Amino acid sequence: MDYPAGHGDGYLNVNSDDKNAYGLRVVGSSMHPRIKDGEYVLIEPNHAYLNGDEVLVQTLDGQSMIKEFIYHRDGQYRFDSVNSGFPPLIIDQTKISKIHYVAGILKASRHIPEPV
Repeated sequence: MDYPAGHGDGYLNVNSDDKNAYGLRVVGSSMHPRIKDGEYVLIEPNHAYLNGDEVLVQTLDGQSMIKEFIYHRDGQYRFDSVNSGFPPLIIDQTKISKIHYVAGILKASRHIPEPV
């Protein structure tokens, strides 16, 4: 999940104002139907996020997930899934290594693999 810029398995055909922007392939159904398994998200780490925004959350134990940011209060973050089959997550701020803004959702066809 921590590829340096330019060191993934391809690139996404999209522009961003954030020079540190990167893309990730989504695996799983917690954000379905908004974000589908196999689609890509454009992450802009230098962009602020607000309540209701989708974000990439990475925990200190190595878990990475795309969730909806609900609030940060009393040292706790709450994140929700779009899919009602997944419960809300309450995570202590000391267990989070990063929260980055999701700037866009891209179809798998926007991914251009590196030549072999």
